[in-house]
Amino acid sequence: MAAPLSPADAGPSADWQATLPAELAEHGTLVQTRPGQALPLTLGGEETVFVVRMATLLFRLTVADNLRQGITLLYPGDVFRSAFAPPGPGADLVALTAGEVLRYRYDAFARLLEANADARAYFDMAVARQSARQAIHLAAVGQLDSTQRLVAFLIELATQIGVPASEGRVVFELPLSRSEVAEYLGLNADTLSRIMSRLRSEGLLSQPDRHTVFVRDLPALAALSPASASLMSAPRMNTNGPRS
Repeated sequence: MAAPLSPADAGPSADWQATLPAELAEHGTLVQTRPGQALPLTLGGEETVFVVRMATLLFRLTVADNLRQGITLLYPGDVFRSAFAPPGPGADLVALTAGEVLRYRYDAFARLLEANADARAYFDMAVARQSARQAIHLAAVGQLDSTQRLVAFLIELATQIGVPASEGRVVFELPLSRSEVAEYLGLNADTLSRIMSRLRSEGLLSQPDRHTVFVRDLPALAALSPASASLMSAPRMNTNGPRS
């Protein structure tokens, strides 16, 4: 049985420091994350910015009657500005895994972007990449059937935090529980379990434990969802990682 992935294994973060401009890396406050940790969106009432170094985060909203919805997942290299969240108390940024993020006060971060073209280019590309992923996620939840939605989610995880394993497989650790995945995809938890069981029985996936997923045939899995091609071809901040 494979051991759960460590934060150092969870995705192509080896190149992270090579892609983040030194000016950003040097001026951020390093925050160690733990699963379930809420990251405050303000510091003393001032707006904040987070750059994900080595973790998976979830931005979610709680609306009327305590209905909660995950909006987007953030991976190594991604950025989050608290202005991305709508005003009000219902927005949360939550660490799903142990890892590290860099935190900035927005005014200081803005000065870094103004003074350094590489830092500005990094921020702009990160936001563009995240917006593209979120658009795919919204389209999948709104237009695709249950299997296609789940496959798109698995392909996103494989391409963002997956690492090569033996025999051409890709392995990643599920950052969400079954109920959280169902919530994120707008699925019934029983439907989610049924589709995962079918994908395992068809030899596309294996799960040595409830957190670890081995994708045994990435092209075959990707072929089950029309969103896969866009997810697999989207530009990435990191250069290492699995390829189809």
